[in-house]
Order: sequence, then structure tokens, then C-alpha cells
Amino acid sequence: MHPVLFRIGAWSFYTHGVMSVLGIIIGSLVVYFLARKKALDVGYFFDNIVFTVLFGIIGARIAYLILYHDQFSGFASTINLQKGGLVSYGGFILGGVVFAFLLRSQKQPIPRWLDITSIGFFLGLSLGRIGCLLAGEYDGITTSNKWLSVLPQNNTIATSFFEAILCLIIFGAGVVAYNKLYDKINTGIIFFSSIIVYALGRFIIDFGGSEGDLFWKISIGQLFSAIIITISLIALIRMQKRSPNDRRQEVL
Repeated sequence: MHPVLFRIGAWSFYTHGVMSVLGIIIGSLVVYFLARKKALDVGYFFDNIVFTVLFGIIGARIAYLILYHDQFSGFASTINLQKGGLVSYGGFILGGVVFAFLLRSQKQPIPRWLDITSIGFFLGLSLGRIGCLLAGEYDGITTSNKWLSVLPQNNTIATSFFEAILCLIIFGAGVVAYNKLYDKINTGIIFFSSIIVYALGRFIIDFGGSEGDLFWKISIGQLFSAIIITISLIALIRMQKRSPNDRRQEVL
């Protein structure tokens, strides 16, 4: 376990934070070059990423405060990220909404951007989850199975490791779809397909997580996964009904 990656004087650089920032940078660059290859307007891209990440952090914090409000005693504790945490789905949702809003205000083709952004997003998320693993965070329930614990010095299910693998698989599939199918299928299909696979994978992985059950051995995270799967399936079905030849610059 290496919660602190390195130190420079009095400054400590935490593994999870460094890997998350690295994931944001690399994932954003991947999206940027893929978008340029498809002749999308990238003039506002990095500005959009900054706002998306900022509101993603805010959304993740708000979700944590809602779910674990009993851990906080005042305003100071609610804004201190060192005492408490973040809920990823909250960040994904608010960050995604802000990103789509910015694209709409810029009259950009939102479905095309979402397709391409999902590729870089899952690459970046995989690096962040690897940071979780190296830092010893987000471990699951106790297990005697060495294949599930991954790290030899640990005896809990390494849920962050399996989520990192899931994200890398989605990234790889997204790259293949981008190269082979992007100009042949309806816009939005790559995005919603990626979301469905991720949410389904998270639902399964979370059975090994340490988060408390909400009902019927289903956790809050799994409930969110089920809701996202349902919404994405409906959207995917709607996308399939459109003509594959309709490649207009759509703005939702």
C-alpha cells in the first residue's frame, strides 16, 4: 500500500490524487485527438473539461453529504474533503449534465461528443481506480481467495482493481467501435452502450464491496447502477430507432 506516492519538502502527493489527475489529463488528450480526427470543433474543449471536472467534484461531494450526512457537524466539515469523501455517481451525473449544457450552449453535436468522450473517460477512470488500489482505498469485504484480494498483503476483495479492468475493457471496445463503426452506427450508441456495460459491471463488483446493504443485500451504489442501466437502455432503444444514415450535427 502506498497512500503517499512521493513527497517534496513538506508537500505530500497522494497516490489516488496523482493517478486521478493523470487520468483526467490522459483521458482528455485522447478525447481531444479523437475529436479532431472526426473534424469536431475543439476550440472550447479544454475549457469545457475544466468546468466538467470542477462540477464533477462538487456533484460527488454533494452525493456523499446526502448519503452520509450524519458524519458532518457543520459547514467547515462539509467542505473539508480530507474528512469525508466523494460518491462517484454523483460526480458522473453532475459533471455529465454540465458538459452537455456547455456543448448545447456552443451549438455542438452532443451525441457525437458523448460517444468520443466516453472513450477517454473510461481510460482516465481506470487510472484513477488503479490509484485507489495502490493507495489501499475502496477495498471490499474480507475474503480468503487470493485471486479476489489481488494484493498479497491484503485479505479483502480489491473492488477498485476489478473496476479498473472493467474500465480498460470498455475503453478498448470504445476504440474498436470508434475505428470500425463510428461512421456506420447512430450517434450516441457508443456512449450509452459504454454506460450500460459499466453500470452492469459495477453492480456485479459491488456485491464484493464493503458498502452497507440498503435492502435485499443491494447497496446504494447498486441501486444507482440499476437506475442508470434502465435509463440508458431506454435511450439506447430510442437511438436504434433512428436511421443509421442520419449523421446530422445534432444538438439535443
